[in-house]
Amino acid sequence: MQHTPPDSVLALRADYRQAESRAARLRLLVESGRALNALPAAESGALALQRACSFCAMDGGVLLLRHADGSPSRSAGFGPAALQQQLATLPWQDAAQVFAAPLPEVALALCLPLHAASGEVFGALLLGNASAMRGPDAEDLEALQLLATLLAGHLHNSQLLAALSLRERSMSELVHQQMTAQEDERARVAYDLHDGLAQTLAGLHQHLQGFAQHRQLNDELRAALAPILQLAQRSMGETRQAISGLRPTLLDDFGLAPALDRELDRLRSQGRQVQWLRRDMQRLRPAVEIALFRIGQEAINNICKHTASGAVSLDLHLDDDTARLQVEDRGPGFAITQKPDPGEGGMGLVAMRERCLLLGGQFTCHSQPGQGTRVLASIPHALADEDSP
Repeated sequence: MQHTPPDSVLALRADYRQAESRAARLRLLVESGRALNALPAAESGALALQRACSFCAMDGGVLLLRHADGSPSRSAGFGPAALQQQLATLPWQDAAQVFAAPLPEVALALCLPLHAASGEVFGALLLGNASAMRGPDAEDLEALQLLATLLAGHLHNSQLLAALSLRERSMSELVHQQMTAQEDERARVAYDLHDGLAQTLAGLHQHLQGFAQHRQLNDELRAALAPILQLAQRSMGETRQAISGLRPTLLDDFGLAPALDRELDRLRSQGRQVQWLRRDMQRLRPAVEIALFRIGQEAINNICKHTASGAVSLDLHLDDDTARLQVEDRGPGFAITQKPDPGEGGMGLVAMRERCLLLGGQFTCHSQPGQGTRVLASIPHALADEDSP
């Protein structure tokens, strides 16, 4: 004789089944969320399909994504190929829905839409079973839709990151083109000055020297000619310095350290104390040499403009394959957070940072009023080789 369990036992069994169901739903979401975060977007769809089909005992499924022109395409699949092919023909729904599908390979289908942050549906998970079966209940359907929401967030974030990466690459390419154009223009102007103004001034100075040595020139005219000769000689020196600043031949021929040392002559001529802490003479990639030279040159320009006195130190060395340049002065310093006045060199700091970032490096500027300024630039993969650009 069969005994019917008391109501309390039946209630306990029902509670136990409900607890098991809730645990299964929670496990689906927690494990799937953790796994999705560890996968690239291209592999996340297949994982979500596999987990969803296993949870609700479906034979297979497809992930459909909408292109910019509105047409759908299959991004991932799980299960029999014929089932996937027929699921891909089903219409999308705006909400999670279980429905009968009168198709040869699909008797029951489940649609889980993928919503963007704006609420727009940009894809769907379509699950199917070849034979008729009882579909998931409301709570299971809610858990499956939460899984689809996790997948949608992962895919949408990946799309945003890809778009951001593309934009950053485009910006880097534009900055690279701009700086390359600047260097080309500087080289052109330097050559024009060398072949034009510098030659003219050299000829003028030579003729003035010849005229000053003329025997018939009296002492009064010779004395009046002396400052003109000095002016011509100074103009020649300033022109050579301008040519060297535009395109230093020392940088091309001997490398970064000698070129920077030539720039330091401007400080030495003012009677300043200049010290090299370290001076690595090893040749670097041309792009790295020109970037660090321009950074050092701009730092020295700022010292000449804004620092009346005080010692200056430079440190150039290689740390493994990373080139590091530090320029430090004992001048008045400034507040980093203070907005620079027009023409005070604020854009120079921006340009220095851009040059570093363009080559994958780092740039920092430390300064406080009354405590001087320290500029530090580091660029990786700095060593020259045969294939270096």
